[in-house]
Amino acid sequence: MPYISKSFISERLLPAVEIEKVIGHYVKLTRHGSNYTCCCPFHHEKTPSFNVTPSKNMYYCFGCHEHGNAIDFIMKFKNLGFVDAVEELASFAGLQIEYEAGAAPQGGNDRFKKMYELMDRAASAFTRALFDENGRAGLEYFTQKRGLSKDMIIKARLGFAPDDWHFVEEKICRNEEEIRMLTDLGLIVANGDRRFSMYRNRVMIPIFDRKGRIISFGGRTMGDDKPKYMNTKETPIYKKRNELFGLYEALRDNNNRPDRMIIVEGYMDVISVREAGISYAVASLGTATTAEQFRLMFRYSKKIICCYDGDQAGLDAAWHALETITSVLEDDTEVRFAFLPPEEDPDSLVRTKGLGAFIRCLDEATSYPEFLVRHIKSLYDVKDPNARAQFIAQMIKHIKLVPEKALQEVCIDEFSSGSGISTERISDMLNEADAPRHFSNNQATPKTREGDILTTPMRKLIAFSLQFPSVIAQIYEPFKLNDFLHLCADLKLKGATQAIDLISSIGQVNATKTAGDHNDKTEKLSTAVLLARIDDPSVFNYFDKLSTADLGNECADRPGCLNRRISYLANLLPQVLTVPLIERAQNLEGTVDMSADDGSLKELSLLSRGLEERNLRY
Repeated sequence: MPYISKSFISERLLPAVEIEKVIGHYVKLTRHGSNYTCCCPFHHEKTPSFNVTPSKNMYYCFGCHEHGNAIDFIMKFKNLGFVDAVEELASFAGLQIEYEAGAAPQGGNDRFKKMYELMDRAASAFTRALFDENGRAGLEYFTQKRGLSKDMIIKARLGFAPDDWHFVEEKICRNEEEIRMLTDLGLIVANGDRRFSMYRNRVMIPIFDRKGRIISFGGRTMGDDKPKYMNTKETPIYKKRNELFGLYEALRDNNNRPDRMIIVEGYMDVISVREAGISYAVASLGTATTAEQFRLMFRYSKKIICCYDGDQAGLDAAWHALETITSVLEDDTEVRFAFLPPEEDPDSLVRTKGLGAFIRCLDEATSYPEFLVRHIKSLYDVKDPNARAQFIAQMIKHIKLVPEKALQEVCIDEFSSGSGISTERISDMLNEADAPRHFSNNQATPKTREGDILTTPMRKLIAFSLQFPSVIAQIYEPFKLNDFLHLCADLKLKGATQAIDLISSIGQVNATKTAGDHNDKTEKLSTAVLLARIDDPSVFNYFDKLSTADLGNECADRPGCLNRRISYLANLLPQVLTVPLIERAQNLEGTVDMSADDGSLKELSLLSRGLEERNLRY
C-alpha cells in the first residue's frame, strides 16, 4: 500500500492549517499578544503553561514539556496513530491526501471504506423503518418502555429491523457485490442458495468506533424472546475485544478527556444514563470486559468505575473485572466498584429514582483494595482456623498480582484492617512467597548463585532420580516413595506428574534388568542406561521440566491448601527418601566391601557419607 507523501504533509497540509484554529477546535485558547495560552490538556494544572505559537506553527507546554505541530497535537489529544491524525487534519483543512507515486491506496482500504458506507446505509434504513408504520412496536419500546426521547433516538441512530426475511437485501443492497459484503459484515446470512436478513423483528442499536463510523449492530428483542441480544459477528472492521459501546460519544461529549468513565453491563444502560445527563458511560460488547477494553479506557481517563447490579451475578461480574483489570493497572490509575440496589440496573434506576440516585451510587463506589478484601473474605468462614488460613493465602496471592507498589501498600493496609494481621507480617508473607525454600540446620541460609536453578523438594527429587536411578530403584517399593508421589499429585503440585512418570520408568527398567540378570552380566542402572532403555521420549524432556517444577504451585481447586501442606511435605520427603537411605547405607557399610563392583551399594554408601557431612535435608 502506498504511503502518504511526505511532501504533501510538509508543503501542503501543515502550511494550510492555522495551528491555533486546530487546537482551538478541541480546547479553549486565550490570546496573549501574538500567541495563545490555556491550561495544558495533557496534565493537570491550575495556572496555564500551554502555549501555541502561530508564527512557528508549534505548541509547547512549559509544565510537562509536550510539544509539536498540529499533527502531534491531534495524535496526543485524541490518542490516534499518525495516519489517522493526518487523515483528520486533512479533513479539517479540506484537502485530499496525496500518496507516494501519486496513487491513492487500493485494495483493502477501498474495501473497508465500502464496508463503512454499507453499515451507515444499513443504520439509515433501520431508522427509517423505526418511524414507519410497521416499526411502531420498536418505537414504542424505545419511547414508552425505555423512556427515551425522539431526539435521543435520532442522535443514537436507533432503528428497527422488520419481520422481513429480505429487508436488508431489498432496502440496502444495490448489486451482488454489496450482498456478498453485507454477508461478510453479518447482516445477511447465506445458507446455500438461500439468503436472508440476520435481524428480524428487533430494535437495532448501532455500535460506533472511535472515529464515529458504524462497525456493528446489536439487535434486541422487544419481549422475552431468546436470545435477548444478537450481536454482529466479528468482521474485518469489528473486533469486539478492542471496542467499547458508547466510547465515541463519551469522547465526543467530553473533549476526549472525561474526568472518569463508567463501565456498565448493557447498551440500553449506556443510552439511558446518557439521556439523563451522564456522558461518560460505556459498555462491553456482549462479553465480560477484556484487558484490551480496560487499557483503551485508561488511554482517555485515569479513573474507572465498574458499575454492576447488586445481585450475585453482579458481584461475580465485578470480581471478574477486578481480576482482569489488575494486570493493566498503573500507578496513576484509580478503579472503583459501584453496586446498584437489588433488582435495579442503571436504566431502571435512572428512570424510576432519578439521576441523583445513580450518581450517589457512583460517588459511594468501593475502592479496589476494599472490594478485594471484602470479596475474598466473604468466601471463607474466618472463624474457622483452616478457612482463615485459606483466606490469608488467597489475599497474599492476589496482593502479589498488583503491579503497582503504591496500590499494593494500600491493599496491605486494607487487608490488615480486615484480618487483624499487622502490615509488617503481611509484608513478610509477601516476601516469603517470593523466596526459595532452603531446608538446612545451619543458621545462615546459603545464597543462591546467579544462574542456579531454584531448589525445591520436588526439583531435588527429580534431579536425584536422574543422578542416582539405582538408589531410586531400590527404595521405590520398600519405602513407599510411590505413595508420597501420588499424595503430591493429588494436591496438584507442579512437577509431581513428571516425578511419578520418571520414577515409575526407573522401576520398570529395573524390573526388566533384574529379569535378564541370569543371562546377562549385571548392568549398572545409571542415567545413561535409563535414558537408553526407556521407550517414552518424554523422558528426555525431564531435564527441562526440572527447571519449572515447583512445589509451591497453588492448588486450582482448593485455594490456599498448600500453605498448610508445604511444611508437611518438606518434612515428609526426608522421611521417605533421605532418612531410609542413610539408615540402609549405614547398615550395609559395615558388611560390604567398598571395593566390590556393586554400583548400587557403593552409591548408597557414598551418598550416606555425603549427606552426613553436609547435613542436607530434602
